[in-house]
Amino acid sequence: MSNRIYISFLALFCLTSCGGGSTPSQALSIQNPVINTFTSSGYSAVVNTSIALTWTSSNSSTCTATNDWVGSKSTNGTEDINLLNVKIYTFTLTCLGQAGSTNSVKSIEVDVISSSTSNIYDEIKNSYCKEPLSNSSEYWIEEFSTNTFNSDLFTYQLGNGFNTSDGSWVSGWGNEELQYYTGPGNGYAKNYNTTTNTTENLFIEDGYLKIQPIYNAATLFEDPYCFDKSCSYTWPHTSARVITSSKKIFKNPSTITVCFKVPDGSGHWPAVWFLPQGTLEGTKSWPVDGEIDVMEAKGRVANEVGSTIHFGNSTNGQFINKTESVPMSVNFHDKFHSITFEWTENAIKMYLDTQETPFFYETSNSTAFNNYSYPFNEEFFLILNVASGGNYDSSGGVDTSMFCQNQACSNLEDPDRGRLLIDYIEYKSID
Repeated sequence: MSNRIYISFLALFCLTSCGGGSTPSQALSIQNPVINTFTSSGYSAVVNTSIALTWTSSNSSTCTATNDWVGSKSTNGTEDINLLNVKIYTFTLTCLGQAGSTNSVKSIEVDVISSSTSNIYDEIKNSYCKEPLSNSSEYWIEEFSTNTFNSDLFTYQLGNGFNTSDGSWVSGWGNEELQYYTGPGNGYAKNYNTTTNTTENLFIEDGYLKIQPIYNAATLFEDPYCFDKSCSYTWPHTSARVITSSKKIFKNPSTITVCFKVPDGSGHWPAVWFLPQGTLEGTKSWPVDGEIDVMEAKGRVANEVGSTIHFGNSTNGQFINKTESVPMSVNFHDKFHSITFEWTENAIKMYLDTQETPFFYETSNSTAFNNYSYPFNEEFFLILNVASGGNYDSSGGVDTSMFCQNQACSNLEDPDRGRLLIDYIEYKSID
C-alpha cells in the first residue's frame, strides 16, 4: 500500500489601503492531523507470540504511543510487539499537528490467551478440515462426487488476461502471471473432454476437484484467439480458472468452508476467492467494490496460507492481509485443511480448520475504512484457480521441475504434489 502525502499551503494575502500605504495580513488555515489507518496483523493471539502494528497519518508532525506500548513514533510506520502476558492489550496512537490543531487518536485491542488450539495437530491424519454440517435453513455443498465438472455451477475463464471496459488488454491477469487458462471451445485446451467437461488442467478424480498447472516447453500450447492478433500465441504454462458468476451467488449472513490441499513448489499460486457479482458485466469495478481472498498460498512455503481483502478507490487500491501457519508435520502440501469464511453484515472472519479463534477479523469500523467505503455487504461469486508465477511471490521465482509436465503428471513421483485439490465447498446461512 502506498502512503499519501498531503502538503499544506499557506497563502499570504496583502490588503492595500486607499491612502497608498499597505498593511499585510496573514490568513492561516489550520489542518488537523489525521490517523488514516491503524491496524494489527492479528486481534487475538497466543501469549509469547507477536503481532505487527501498522499505521499511516497525514498532516502530522509527531506521534506518540500510550497504554501497552510507549514512546515517540514516526508519523507512518510498522512495529512488532511481543505479547508476554495473558490479557487484553490496548495500543493507543496519538498524532499531533501544527499549533492550534486537534490531535488525532486511535486505539486497537488485542486479546491474548494462554494457549491455542494447536493441539488439534498432535494427531497426524490426512485431513484437519472442519466437518460439513447441514444445520441451517439454507444449505448447499459441492463434494465433487462424480467425475463430471458441473457446467450449471462453474464457467471456465480462458486466456492470459482480460479486456477492460475501454477495450484495452491487460495481460498476465494484471499480476504478471505466466499461465494460459484452458477450457472448452475449439482449440482452447489440448484435451477437452465434452462428456465430463474437463481438461488436462482441471478434472475430478477420487472425489476431489483437481486443478493442475502444467509446464511443457517441448509442446507449447497454441492459443487460437491470438493466432492472428497482436498477443502471444504459444504458452509453456497452462492452468485452469473457474468462476460461479451468475450461476451460484454468495451473500451474508453465511459461512463458507473450503477443504483443500495446495501444490508444492516455488511459482505455484493457488487461490480460493470472491469478486462482486456484476464484475464481468461492468456494473462493479475493482478495487472499489471489493475482493475477498479466502485462501492464497505460496508454493514454496509449506506451512502457511493467507487471507486478504481488497478495497479502496480507482486511484488508490488498499488491502489487509493476515497469514496463518501450522506445524510442518501437518503442512498444507501434505494434509488437507479448511478455511471457514464467516460473513456477517459489516464483518469478515476467517477460521482455520476447527480452531475457534479467527486468524482474520476485520469490520467496517476498522480505521482502514476511514477514507474508503466498506464494499463487502454485496453479493459475490466464487473463483478457484492456480496461477503460475505472478506478483504474489515474485521473489520466489518459478521452479519448473516441481510442475506437472503433461496431463498424467508422470514426471512427479506423487502427481497430487503439483495440484490444488478441493475436497468440498460448503455454504450455509447463519440463521
